[in-house]
Amino acid sequence: MAFVNYYQKERILRNVFLVIMFAFLIINSFPIFWMMFSSFKNNNDILSGKVGFSRAKNDVIGMELAGKDFYVFSQDGGIAVYDADTKKSLNKLKVNGRDVSYFLDSDFIYFANSTKGLYKIDRRTLEIKKEASSPVTGVDTNRLGKTSIVAYDDVVVYSIELKGMNRIYVYNKNDLSLARKVKLETNSDSFIRNIQIIGDKLYVNTNRYLLVLNKQTFVEEKRIDLGDNYLPAGVQEVKQVKGNNLLLLVQNGIYFIDTDKQAVLDVKDFGVSLFEDIIIKGETVYIVSPTGLKVANLNTGKVDIEAYHLVRELKDGVVVDPKSDYSSSEVTRIIANGDEVILGSSYGRVSFIKDLKGKPYDSFQLPLGHRLVMVENYADLWKNIDFGLYLKNSIIISGFTMLFAMILATLASYALVRFNFPGNKAFGVSILATQMIPQIMYLIPIFIMFKWVSDVTGVSVQGTHGGLTFIYTAFFVPFSIWILRSFFASIPVELEESARVDGCNAFQVFYKITLPLAVPGIVATGIYIFLQAWDELMFAWILTDSDTLTIPIGIRLFVGNYQNRYDLMMAAATIATLPVLVLFFLLQKHIVKGLTAGAVKG
Repeated sequence: MAFVNYYQKERILRNVFLVIMFAFLIINSFPIFWMMFSSFKNNNDILSGKVGFSRAKNDVIGMELAGKDFYVFSQDGGIAVYDADTKKSLNKLKVNGRDVSYFLDSDFIYFANSTKGLYKIDRRTLEIKKEASSPVTGVDTNRLGKTSIVAYDDVVVYSIELKGMNRIYVYNKNDLSLARKVKLETNSDSFIRNIQIIGDKLYVNTNRYLLVLNKQTFVEEKRIDLGDNYLPAGVQEVKQVKGNNLLLLVQNGIYFIDTDKQAVLDVKDFGVSLFEDIIIKGETVYIVSPTGLKVANLNTGKVDIEAYHLVRELKDGVVVDPKSDYSSSEVTRIIANGDEVILGSSYGRVSFIKDLKGKPYDSFQLPLGHRLVMVENYADLWKNIDFGLYLKNSIIISGFTMLFAMILATLASYALVRFNFPGNKAFGVSILATQMIPQIMYLIPIFIMFKWVSDVTGVSVQGTHGGLTFIYTAFFVPFSIWILRSFFASIPVELEESARVDGCNAFQVFYKITLPLAVPGIVATGIYIFLQAWDELMFAWILTDSDTLTIPIGIRLFVGNYQNRYDLMMAAATIATLPVLVLFFLLQKHIVKGLTAGAVKG
């Protein structure tokens, strides 16, 4: 075996030691990095245990034929143009987002995105000409539902599904500037599902009513109550049939409406539990649903054709085998091109079929959706709860706790080290003994004490910054005294004696000689106190009110009876960690000195 000299052995051991320490650093840092990583994830990904970022759904939300061009719109904000004959891709655009809608006119595509706003897009080049930010601000983006957009004359009308916000927004068509907001007279718990133009009327579909507005003045002319059996999902589409009669596509059926009588004449479900889209040719209705395609007689309700096998087998949105047989799919949209029927489905699949009893003769796949990196979690955090208030309260309470505790602990620990008085050692042991009692044992006595002080003095202590700061200071002073004793004991007493010889009094000795030498230990202990106050939950939960809640309580509020927003919890925890990290890096030199200052005496 080759001889290994002393220096080589030391180098090997040092490298092994560094690798081990680096491994421990990674292991200990992993929870923090995972927390920060998870703060950018979709909440559903966290709940399902998915490690990476999932992709946005690229389900087909609309298809349009314009001459030889065939437009396909997907849920992830994608616009793709194909040749209607050859099925060859001509152009594409991706406006990353969710809950998108569109309106196609002769020159432009007006595109709405719930998280980003409105776009005016050249339909030939797919170049974005104008943009407008969303008119809805200060709302958690996860509360925003489906958007709807229509364009006519010189205006663009936009709506968004949000409970209690019954407004439509009118924009100028040229520059997408907001011209006016129209408030609708509806219930406080209602929401707008979508808007449509038929003739000279603007139809606003809510989760309860069908509102008919004059499209120029936006004045309500008619209101049709759809009844108690109407599902709260809302109207998906309005079609005009004979005269003033309308056909409403709702998730649980097709409603036949007499607009003169403002009443529901009939409802047919054709054996379909969830309607996605329909097209009507005379008395024939083509219905698509998650189970496939049905062809039925619109008047009699008789189903003539049921076709369930429409697209090839998919896995995560990708065709398993291009030569494989067709399997069932969630069909979402349908349009007709002569004798050909085009079906759009989940996972961005588009199929072409002529023999409705047979299988599609051709199909193509839209590009996969973008990765859902939820940067907006950090914006939604402040909208979901008053996190700014909690952050301010934590800084105030933790900062003053650290200040007062360090003043008291510094003076007390110095006195214990430098002055001999009766009971010195007993006092030092007794302050440490107070830390042996679990803090929860103090909770009820402190709560009773706060109530007694309020009853006797008339001064409210509970629910104030001062009350919680006082309790934290009382808790952290004893242990801080015990830590600082070793720092002051490590400072040579000869330095103080020399200062006295030079004419310094007792205060000057402490202030000019001892205190500067103890700064590293004081800083290290102060940060410990700050961290303890910053992370404390139990007493903050009981002794605060709505105006003095701290960050640990705010983080706790993201998971409860009304929400389970682990994505926002991770974002809140990341923000709560930042002040501590900043404080650590600013004072790290003093912290390192403080960790070793009391190691050697003399």
